[in-house]
Amino acid sequence: MAKPAGKLTPAEIDEFLAQPIIARIGTVKPDGSPHVAAMWQQWDGEAMWVIPRSRSSWYENLSKEPRVCILCADDVNPEHTRVTVEGIAEVVEGPIALVGRTKEIADEMAIRYMGPDGPTYAAKTADRLRYLVKVTPTKITSWRGEWHPRYIVTESDA
Repeated sequence: MAKPAGKLTPAEIDEFLAQPIIARIGTVKPDGSPHVAAMWQQWDGEAMWVIPRSRSSWYENLSKEPRVCILCADDVNPEHTRVTVEGIAEVVEGPIALVGRTKEIADEMAIRYMGPDGPTYAAKTADRLRYLVKVTPTKITSWRGEWHPRYIVTESDA
């Protein structure tokens, strides 16, 4: 049964972000133009964790301009649930190989996105350098279902 349209509760946001939804991170390039990249994410109820490769362009961008925007959207189901996290990115570890807390979070992501054998995927590149990045939200926006009333314009309104 479809859930009612509207903003998600904090518990619904947690439940949604616990699914294997591919996130898109928006960063700012050095020339000021936007850059968007797909990635895995880990939500802990207070912050979002991401693990960029050490030479990824989106890591380079957020290392210079830590304000980021992450969109998690269900593009398949009719409710089209989406959660947007605007926040500040902070490097917690790195550049390091896949060890310690970075490995723990990467394994959790791999299981969620790939199933029980997911950590074997990450193990193939465990020696390659990465960063563990925490995104602390400054604003969270969520929605599912029908259009919000503010977007509904009829001919008589135009």
